[in-house]
Amino acid sequence: MNPQPYQTPPNWWPSRLSPRFVRATRFWRKGDLAKLGIHEIEVRHGERISESLRSGAGVLILPNHSFHYDSHVMIEAGIRSGWHTHFMSAWQVFQLAGTFGRHMLQRHGAFSINREGTDTKAYRQALSILSSDPHALVIFPEGDLYHSNDRVMPFREGAAAIALSAMKKSDRPIHVYPAVMKCFYTKDPTPELIEMMNQLEYRIRWRPRPDLPLIERIYRFGEGFLASKEIEYTGSTHPGELPERLRNLADFVVQKVREQLDLKFRGGDIVDQIRTVRGVLIRLTEKAQAEIQENVSNPELEARLELLKQQMDDMFFVTQLSSYRGNYTVENPTIERIAETIDKFEEDLFELHYPTPRGERKVVVQFGDRVDLSSHKYTAAELTQLAESRVQALMDEVNRERAEAVR
Repeated sequence: MNPQPYQTPPNWWPSRLSPRFVRATRFWRKGDLAKLGIHEIEVRHGERISESLRSGAGVLILPNHSFHYDSHVMIEAGIRSGWHTHFMSAWQVFQLAGTFGRHMLQRHGAFSINREGTDTKAYRQALSILSSDPHALVIFPEGDLYHSNDRVMPFREGAAAIALSAMKKSDRPIHVYPAVMKCFYTKDPTPELIEMMNQLEYRIRWRPRPDLPLIERIYRFGEGFLASKEIEYTGSTHPGELPERLRNLADFVVQKVREQLDLKFRGGDIVDQIRTVRGVLIRLTEKAQAEIQENVSNPELEARLELLKQQMDDMFFVTQLSSYRGNYTVENPTIERIAETIDKFEEDLFELHYPTPRGERKVVVQFGDRVDLSSHKYTAAELTQLAESRVQALMDEVNRERAEAVR
């Protein structure tokens, strides 16, 4: 998972979608995908989006978010099917992209959102797109990228809330489409995965064990690294199955920081808790930084700022921790799940923005049946749950078809 700056965004970047520009830069996106080993894209039912747009509906696409440059894949799916789309993207993506990168993002239809606060500008642009724009809108409801291409992470309710608001305020129907993007290897990456496991084991001062099966090495490595973090945070290792230990450590770290900040527990899952704590940390950090600027040298303020930085690092660690499912690889040890887990290890341990490409991959993009918001009244929670379950069902369907094809 990529480290990112967390602060009040220095700017807001609107979408400046140019379909002509998107078509003209098709070669550039294909080059980016090739860098990640993606050489083939299959699009299924993309015409459903075209039909809704031609009928005058506002279209919201809700896909899974499990690999880098999946927005490039969605753009290609749209070009092949005769439509274009705007994208809601975390403001950190724009901040880290540089001037030219920001220009590219905006011309491709991306606009920024501050996920740690109330971003009225992003909300209004999303509402405007669904209410009157001739193009679709893509929101990734999982939020972060988790490298979990067989399971969706819990969807956040923001996308559903935007769609329902658009339905109330717009004169046209709003159609919500679940979508799945699923990667499969067309060239076996096993030799490169073995070499990366060697590097990972070297990194934590272990003797590499290429004589062991990859699955066993993955779980030995994961258990060892988790044990080291349990000792760091709690003083000892803990019994139990891996998923339980991951949850318990995440809960412990969040609770510790919450107590340090004197924050009451307000419910919600681990992602909600992280965002609540992170929002408080951003405000306190910026206040401390402003006070330090007014006081040339103040050891007490500097110590407070250092503690806030450590607490923010703790929240990022919990975000990383919560992206691991514990039993994800062993319950169905496909080469894709093995590779995803090793990719996560590589990103997290070496602090990389992208894992090393291995093998060659094909992406299947499949759009599900539309949810017409004019035909049924949903709450944001109901629509979110419906979208999440449909994306998971699409993922399961694509996986079943793949398994049958390779038998």
